[in-house]
Amino acid sequence: MRRLTALLLLALSVPAAAQMYLGAEVGPDAFLRAEEAKPDTSGEDAFAWALGSEVSTATLYAVFESTEPEREIFKYLRGGIYRQELAALLLLSEKSSVPFSRLAAELPKAGSFSGLAKKHKADAVALFDAAGLLKAAADLRLPLFLAVSTSTFSAPAVSTAPAAAVPDEKK
Repeated sequence: MRRLTALLLLALSVPAAAQMYLGAEVGPDAFLRAEEAKPDTSGEDAFAWALGSEVSTATLYAVFESTEPEREIFKYLRGGIYRQELAALLLLSEKSSVPFSRLAAELPKAGSFSGLAKKHKADAVALFDAAGLLKAAADLRLPLFLAVSTSTFSAPAVSTAPAAAVPDEKK
């Protein structure tokens, strides 16, 4: 009887290999068609609006030669120009009266921003420092332009019970 019980217990136990996580799992939804992945561009869009609010409207219209400068900023951000570099190009365009589109086209040929600034007889370090301040100011305004979700889907649970009294340590 003991042998039968031991054999039965061994037969019912799960093998150790079945309990190991191998790093790959397949769920029931593995073969369903997934939605197309879309890049999250809300950050660039919000930065374009924030940068536009930091610079005067007349300057934006003159630099970008457009009535929708935020859309132009967004286009250049999506094209691969970094935020501070974009701000520096904006300041260089304002100072040298050269359209932003022309400066952006000349940037790869110049090799660097300093080469482009030298070509237009401007101080690259001073422009880049001022661009850093402009970018920082725009980054501070960035949350004002981000989309906010008002759904209560993941609202944290709030306790309605009264707080426990703090014991008096002097007693």
